[in-house]
Amino acid sequence: MSLIASARFSRPLHRFARVGLALTLVAGDAFAQGTLAPVQSTLQTLVTALTGPIATSLAILAVIACGFLAWSGRLTWGIAGSVIFGIVLVFGSAQIVQFFQSAVGR
Repeated sequence: MSLIASARFSRPLHRFARVGLALTLVAGDAFAQGTLAPVQSTLQTLVTALTGPIATSLAILAVIACGFLAWSGRLTWGIAGSVIFGIVLVFGSAQIVQFFQSAVGR
């Protein structure tokens, strides 16, 4: 890359850095006063939907599918283990996260 081309790319970068520094110095307290309640409530609604009735119905359907596979003699230990492990992860996700949070002291 030539010297002229590198200077052409570095000017906007320097300008961007100066503007970012100015915004950081001027508005430090205003950003800290914001609330994340809408984001938190949206995420909690999503978690409730995915671990509530929807996940229960999907888990029941997965167990029924395993039953039909076993009935026809096509169920392998890998499929059965995957279904069981998936159900444990979906419904035990809150306890798994709490365990890791307590392990690091939160």
